[in-house]
Amino acid sequence: MNRFITKVAITFGVLIVFGLSEGSAFADGIVFVGPNHDITIVPPVEILSLQHHGSNSVESGGVRFDGSNDVRFGNTSAGPHNVTVLFMGLGVSTSNLGILLNINENNGGNNSSLHIDSLILTAYNSQGVGTVIGSIEDISLDQLRPAQGSRSDYQFALDAAAAARLQAALDLSPNLRLGLSGIFSNVGGGPERLTFNGVNGIAVPEPATIVLLGTGLAGLSTLIRKRRQAN
Repeated sequence: MNRFITKVAITFGVLIVFGLSEGSAFADGIVFVGPNHDITIVPPVEILSLQHHGSNSVESGGVRFDGSNDVRFGNTSAGPHNVTVLFMGLGVSTSNLGILLNINENNGGNNSSLHIDSLILTAYNSQGVGTVIGSIEDISLDQLRPAQGSRSDYQFALDAAAAARLQAALDLSPNLRLGLSGIFSNVGGGPERLTFNGVNGIAVPEPATIVLLGTGLAGLSTLIRKRRQAN
């Protein structure tokens, strides 16, 4: 019997470790939804617009709030296209906040796809203190057509954990402002434009940890029940 209990404990421990390692794929908070060039960008001003400089194949930068003003940094494009946004002014809930990406590159065919090294969503309180809500990294995408001007190429959303982080930050600071920063590689044109929108009816993946642990517990319960019946 002791040997059986030891076996159960080891199996359960393996399931926990496996579940945590699998769940890390969803732990960053921003999830890729898919192509979207049918939704007009609202608000009409880009939140972040990145443009490479010279012969560089990487563009990186962002916009943050310092408590008084927006501060843009890195390879942001010229013009009023890099601002933080008051969350309450978006007219969306924390669970359906979305991010739209418009790619402006000569990719597709034999050209390299734009690569998102990282994209980070940060919430700033009225004092300019930032809280990272979510991020996504290591994903390659091609420009879709038609997808210029007021249209988007791709849709991103928040998973449940990121939405909960955003809600918690909002509860502490109702005047929360949202800013974006990113690093894109394999670029030669640009600018790449990002803005916020509202998403509905999108199935956001749940952390694999919960599924695996639930399945593991169910399996262990069945194993123990059969062992008792055999005894």
